[in-house]
Amino acid sequence: MKDFTVTKVHYTEHERDKDGVLKTYITSETAFNKAVATATANKEELPTLLGSQTFGFRAAETVDEAVQLCGGNGVGEYENIEVFLGVFNYAATLRQHNAANDVLQSDNFVPAEGVWDISSAVAEKVERARMTPQEKAISILAKGGIKITTEQLQAALASILSQQASGVSA
Repeated sequence: MKDFTVTKVHYTEHERDKDGVLKTYITSETAFNKAVATATANKEELPTLLGSQTFGFRAAETVDEAVQLCGGNGVGEYENIEVFLGVFNYAATLRQHNAANDVLQSDNFVPAEGVWDISSAVAEKVERARMTPQEKAISILAKGGIKITTEQLQAALASILSQQASGVSA
């Protein structure tokens, strides 16, 4: 079993959403330090640290370890073990990152001394959250380098609908 640590940071850059709620972000310690350095160099308001924690992750190196990490025991014969482990470890790491994010964003978060082992998240049953069509659109646009808010998306859609209603083509 391979053990490794990840330090995650929960912070705000002082932006607010449409309801006036402070937007928060979770990133790596390295990325947060870069954001602080950039803000300092540009003489901008510094990001505010809301919480930081080093989490312990585990990744299986064998099928037996993958089954064990998932809370099972006993292994049969498997083909393409490297492929299985690659897919398994990707998914297991995502689960652990999501659990670490949930810990950092919880209302009762208190940093712990040392490393917080989050590997139990791999064996937990998790229901997938459904994204709204607007959230999907914003996510897809962000992947293309276009970062917009919900309000901006709604304004763009209203403009398109207005043009469509008046017979104007794009």
